[in-house]
Amino acid sequence: MKDQKGLTLAIIFASLAVSGSLVFFGMQFASSQNSFEGDDLEAAIASGIDDYVDSQVKNAPDAPSPAQEIVIEGDMADDDAFLGDESAPVTLVEFSDFQCPFCRSFYGGAYQEIKEKYVDTGKVKFVYRDYPLSFHQDALPAAMATECARDQKGDESFFAMHDKIFDGQSGGGTVAIPRDSLDQYAKDLELDFNEYTTCMDEEKFKSEINADMLAGQKAGITGTPGFIVDGQKISGAQPFSVFEEVIENALNKYLT
Repeated sequence: MKDQKGLTLAIIFASLAVSGSLVFFGMQFASSQNSFEGDDLEAAIASGIDDYVDSQVKNAPDAPSPAQEIVIEGDMADDDAFLGDESAPVTLVEFSDFQCPFCRSFYGGAYQEIKEKYVDTGKVKFVYRDYPLSFHQDALPAAMATECARDQKGDESFFAMHDKIFDGQSGGGTVAIPRDSLDQYAKDLELDFNEYTTCMDEEKFKSEINADMLAGQKAGITGTPGFIVDGQKISGAQPFSVFEEVIENALNKYLT
């Protein structure tokens, strides 16, 4: 509702700006008839605007929920890398692209809060699935680097590489992820570098990544990041409050 109120205020004040001169001269006329002067006139204008804004905000319709109920076929978690308790009551699946700026925004924002409040406390199992978009040329190699890391040292290594890739990007918009950077992350994680290089060069997990994308498309994921939480689809880098509401509703359903 907070975002809706902000949008409503923006629309209202844009309208007021267009009609500002009419309001001003109308109030001037009223002042001549009712002896408004100086500060009294300013107070009358301010009071009138406040009353109008309040009435419009109160009557404005609520924005539609960012979460959309969908029909899920099969196990959306599949056998992909996850954080948290495997038997957690709620599963959150993210379909993500390492070169997507919105995915990076989610990583630096809501993801950290979700992890702290729900994943680390055993309430949510967080699953990462690959969805590298074709116009992000570095997204597929980055996805393969995480899978190659997991192949050697498991899910912990997968998410260590995941964090390094996102943390290694700076600035706004789409940021390049050079192969040299991925190779350095592999060395930092003390992977067997020859095995890692072979895995990357042979694109060992390309079919696995394509399978993730196909599963996402079947679930209605059309962009990144996209999420599936207890039969609800959430699109985009939404604020933590959106995920919190969906997760809490799911927890209440399973734990009561």
